[in-house]
Amino acid sequence: MDEKNTASTPVSGTQSAARALSLLRHVGANHGSGIRLRDLIAVSGLDRSTTHRLLTCLIEEGFVERIGTTKLYRLGIEALQWGFSSAGLSSVSDRFRPLMQRLARQTGDTVFLLVRSGDFAVCLCREEGDYPVKAFIVQVGVRRLLATSAVGVSIMAMLPDEEVAQMLARNGKDYSRLGISASQLRQLIARARKLGYSESADPHVEMSGVGYAFALTRNSYAGISIAAINSRMSAKRRAELGELLVQEVNAFGWRGEG
Repeated sequence: MDEKNTASTPVSGTQSAARALSLLRHVGANHGSGIRLRDLIAVSGLDRSTTHRLLTCLIEEGFVERIGTTKLYRLGIEALQWGFSSAGLSSVSDRFRPLMQRLARQTGDTVFLLVRSGDFAVCLCREEGDYPVKAFIVQVGVRRLLATSAVGVSIMAMLPDEEVAQMLARNGKDYSRLGISASQLRQLIARARKLGYSESADPHVEMSGVGYAFALTRNSYAGISIAAINSRMSAKRRAELGELLVQEVNAFGWRGEG
């Protein structure tokens, strides 16, 4: 059967699944740099309509994502979770939850676990401390640009300068809309590299946080942050919480190695 002439030809569920998995395999093979739709069409042998339909389905299910505003695609968070499982990290959330619960008890504040997904960070889970005013700055499952969170900045601090520059170029307009300048972000990244952890403050919601990132696998990054209302996050306390994060995560067995 000629794959190039199958757009209007009914296919079985098995055949559709095989085609989707084939696309996923090609996206995975190009995860680091990303792959364009036209290149997926070329390597898969499928017509444009079929490729676009299957790719859209994979994106909706979280297995593929578009890189910022580019025309490049890479693996999404669901596919990365499979990779974590095969690497012995069967459930990232379950693995780190005891540490997060301990940090929430120690600090009384809200603790978040985020994982990198391209130019974004996805919140995998959250643990609440006993302080009555909660810092619900991001909901579980929500994806935000890396530059908008303490963990995200800490992850960016682990990346090569060239990759950070490319990220700034791709997302500059979005950062500007959020009130984040390139120079401000570079300063935050430089400070995170110096301290070993990052700090962030969101004046719109009166919340501040500290974050510490680490490598899950060779090309996958995650991080834990502690967030609270600004009145609880003096410079001295941010420093104390940052040092606590570094100490606790390293003692837990994970080190920020890129």
